Amino acid sequence: MKKWTKTIVCALCGVIAAFSLASCNLQGEVVNAYDIAVKNGFTGTEKEWLLSLNGRDGKDGEDGKDVTVDELFAAAKAEGFEGTKLDFIKHLVAEYNANNETTTIAKTVTSVVSIFCGFERTVKGYLNNRTEITSSGGSGVIVDIDYNSGSAYIVTNYHVVYSLESDTGISQSIYLYPYGSLCGFSSQTGRDDTGFGIKAEFIGGAMDYDVALLKVTGSELIKDSHLTAAKFGDSNTVKVGEKTFAVGNSNGLGVSVTSGIVSVDSETITMTSSDGKRAVGYRVMRTDASVNHGNSGGGLFDLEGNLIGITNAKNVEDETDNICYALPITQVKYLLQNIWDTLQSGQKTGYVSRAMLGIETTFSDSSLYIDAEGELAVKETFYVRNVTANSAADGVFQTMDIIQAITIDGVKTEFFRRYLMQDIMLTIRKGDSVVFTVLRDKQSGVGKETVELTITFDENDFVKYA
Repeated sequence: MKKWTKTIVCALCGVIAAFSLASCNLQGEVVNAYDIAVKNGFTGTEKEWLLSLNGRDGKDGEDGKDVTVDELFAAAKAEGFEGTKLDFIKHLVAEYNANNETTTIAKTVTSVVSIFCGFERTVKGYLNNRTEITSSGGSGVIVDIDYNSGSAYIVTNYHVVYSLESDTGISQSIYLYPYGSLCGFSSQTGRDDTGFGIKAEFIGGAMDYDVALLKVTGSELIKDSHLTAAKFGDSNTVKVGEKTFAVGNSNGLGVSVTSGIVSVDSETITMTSSDGKRAVGYRVMRTDASVNHGNSGGGLFDLEGNLIGITNAKNVEDETDNICYALPITQVKYLLQNIWDTLQSGQKTGYVSRAMLGIETTFSDSSLYIDAEGELAVKETFYVRNVTANSAADGVFQTMDIIQAITIDGVKTEFFRRYLMQDIMLTIRKGDSVVFTVLRDKQSGVGKETVELTITFDENDFVKYA
């Protein structure tokens, strides 16, 4: 493998995708450029008009002469458009591109698979015990693939492959189905005996992070497939309002696509753990792209086809629509690498080994601003509120230290959001000497100074999550 409190429910169980055209920003109303073209004499469908912008009407190219860009720009100005001609041309290009996302979607659809799991439970009877079969459906995203050997690694949600009611917890009968594949999974037997399914096994995960890693070995279906590995994006740079689409096994009917935007770039939701024993907080992104039962473990992608999240839950309160959640992919990438590293250390099943610093932090300032690109951004400043006795931070950190950055293996990460520090702790390994950059009150009591604090993490500074 390569490096890489509400009513919330887990989203467990041809592509059709509706994508809105970008519109001109006009005062008082929204005007579509195609409507302007029609007003100025263009005859034909919107698709034909979009093709005509490049002189391609599927016939002889003459439709491209009906309305020029200059005429469209003049008409748009008359309708209230206030930008320059260059702004208008950029808008036309955006409209054209909005109708040509099928190639991007094709790449993402081929990296997502439907997952079906069978679970066995032994029920004791008066005379004999019997075995009950239950099943569930979800989704997964391919993160690495080797066509020659027919092998692949797939990330999904932990709750997709786990059942509280089964004898083993984790399913021993996991099958994957690509887009367009016939589904041979039987809910009666909890297996696929048809040969359509790709058999996978659970090799590691963490319930408290709702992440599981699956592996396929020696599958002829992988060797001959059009499946691809997803391209990881950076969820730390995702902006509110950014267009996204969710790909997954919605309602257990196979891989499909829905579209939306990023509603909130980072927040925390609380759900009951898969074993039903405790409440767990998950850091997520919120989206209004539809996420339904069966979408759990599927991918949330940006318009460039980059994987930015793993869909895992939705809000199902009455009178609540389109509030759905995805685990940020940057955190998931850290988790997958952590799980992989524990496997490489000789563990039979991978788990998350998280470095624990031993401090409690709180905000001193949180501000919303417009960045250089004119987009909304948040900057958070946080400080140490408490240091736990006998922890890695004990005797090193002080209360009121403002944490600004961390350096691991020579790579420095600056913290403009508190969650960045929480996530980066997943990348620390036993024996690592880590440098923290903090602002600390001067001994004179006047002003602050920059101080670098070094901590070497030993085996007692880690907590296991499986």
